[in-house]
Amino acid sequence: MASRSVARPPAPDGPGLERLIMLTDAVVAIAMTILVLPVVDVAREVDTARLGGFLGDNSDLLWSFAISFVVIYVFWAAHAGALRRLAEGDTQVAGLGLLNLLWLLVIAFLPFPTAVVGHQLDTRSAPFYIGTMLVLSALTSAIGLLVDRHTGRPGQVWAWVTTAVFGACTVISLFDADLGLLALLALLVLRLLERRAVGARTAG
Repeated sequence: MASRSVARPPAPDGPGLERLIMLTDAVVAIAMTILVLPVVDVAREVDTARLGGFLGDNSDLLWSFAISFVVIYVFWAAHAGALRRLAEGDTQVAGLGLLNLLWLLVIAFLPFPTAVVGHQLDTRSAPFYIGTMLVLSALTSAIGLLVDRHTGRPGQVWAWVTTAVFGACTVISLFDADLGLLALLALLVLRLLERRAVGARTAG
């Protein structure tokens, strides 16, 4: 009896997962590098005799650089985790290419609102800045959800809680720019709670 060959669905058009990861890593690396350019630009104005005063005068610029650098790294790590789960499942996900394109677009755009809020922090620039990170968080969560649905893994609830925190910080910054940025510290608490919950679930 002749063996019957199993027809496989055609691979979707576009780059494979490996090239998608390479492109993502390259864009993230460039964005993280561009973040420091406004800081380097003001370095020519440094008077070493009053370095402390200079750092105080440019604290918004330095803080926005540090926050954006950490945010990009955290979302890159979450994004890389989702793609790693996809690679382990050896599956193709429809719609991932578009989501990843939008994700890369926001990553590449983030240095702009970072420079804006570093130049002038107020109730217009802060929502623009935090709102950009809110969009990035939502896209990261959507990518994780899409991958988890296709690989049969439980949903990443903490990712959506993170997105909700960014949303709350954006609203707060509409009324108080400093408080909106300060509220981002809640993400550190959220991260600690997430690690504790994951550790307890693993131990159980």
